[in-house]
Amino acid sequence: MSGLFQRVVIVGATGPTGIHLARELTGRGTPVRVVSRSRERLERAFAGLGVEIAAADALDAVALGHAVEGCDLVVDAIGLPADRMSDHPRTARVMAAAAAKEGARLLQVSGYWAYLPVRRLPVNEDHPRSGGNWMIRLRREAEDVLLEAGAAVVQLPDFFGPDVHTSTLQRPLEEAVAGRPMSWIGSPDVPREYVFVPDAMRLVADLAAHEEAYGRQFVVPGSGPLTGRRLAELAGEELGREVRLRAAPLWLLRLLALVSRDLRAFSPMLPHYARPISFDAGRLRELVGEAEATPYGEAVAATLRWLTR
Repeated sequence: MSGLFQRVVIVGATGPTGIHLARELTGRGTPVRVVSRSRERLERAFAGLGVEIAAADALDAVALGHAVEGCDLVVDAIGLPADRMSDHPRTARVMAAAAAKEGARLLQVSGYWAYLPVRRLPVNEDHPRSGGNWMIRLRREAEDVLLEAGAAVVQLPDFFGPDVHTSTLQRPLEEAVAGRPMSWIGSPDVPREYVFVPDAMRLVADLAAHEEAYGRQFVVPGSGPLTGRRLAELAGEELGREVRLRAAPLWLLRLLALVSRDLRAFSPMLPHYARPISFDAGRLRELVGEAEATPYGEAVAATLRWLTR
């Protein structure tokens, strides 16, 4: 990658995708600048990594313009909570303008929400991108802003792993470490595909090095199907004890959302997480070759070790 870009700036770098992408790129010899609103969080997240730090709000055009100066690839790794979802299209527009002024390439690390509601499996880039609730439409709008600006948009399955703090797979593992039953959305036997975040960011770094990637979207593969029941087994094998599973039907989750602020914010997405999901990453393979995915047993074990550190 160092042959294509002289310096990469990652905006929203203190999230898990930003942290792992910075590690991957610096390991390849690419100079990296990391950007987030909090300098303190940046210094803590990247201590000893040898990256350049710049504090800036991605909604502040002037500050972001200064933060991307001298960089020839701008990466949008911003992940926002439900109550700030409407900022995604806004930050995308600011980022597109800043990159254009600098003459830099753009890459966005996004998720698969743009393809919801799922109409067929496996999901690939030809799947319809229409319909869905307001959260889905806002993520799709942000992607479209950047695609129009010539960005490569990389769409991930739900991810988990070290440095992840919020995901539908990470949360049950946190509960297992705490000795509580693992909470699961819907049936524990519904297969869903997840990606280990270091695997995903290795693929993003590979893809970024290809000129043909820009102006297109790419679905990233996970490690294959996984059920809640199998996750509990894998967690139990690593922890050396039985891990119980508490599967919750949608009607119960909707009831609990009345008293849980976090669950209430996420409730528009709940039906999608009770259904199977799988991905076809053929377009990505055409550019970077076959992806090497960490088996769930190894990835879950590594995540649990990080959670118990």
